[in-house]
Amino acid sequence: MSSERLAVKLIEYARLFHYEAQPIGRRRTATTGPAWLRWYPVFPRILFLLTGASRARLTDRIHDLQAMAAQHPHVTALAREAPLGATILEDIEQHGPTAPVWVPLTGGALRSWTNL
Repeated sequence: MSSERLAVKLIEYARLFHYEAQPIGRRRTATTGPAWLRWYPVFPRILFLLTGASRARLTDRIHDLQAMAAQHPHVTALAREAPLGATILEDIEQHGPTAPVWVPLTGGALRSWTNL
């Protein structure tokens, strides 16, 4: 998946995070909240598992996702509330999914997906 498509996906997750359904024919009330609260008690982690290109290209895609998390207002707001991470499939295959192979999209050292 190209960097552009990954960016679009990340923006769509951010839009879902902020989306509040409006009741038809009614005014917005203080009790309405994000639509995702109907299904989840907390917004789930967003993890990108990248494959299908060279390591250099996949690393560039992770850097592009980090830039999106830092620059796009909706994604930045999402990143303050929900863990965002990315890794390369070969790292998971070599070290395992709970190893510190996940790059936090907000920056910082590699870590386990449970510590994002």
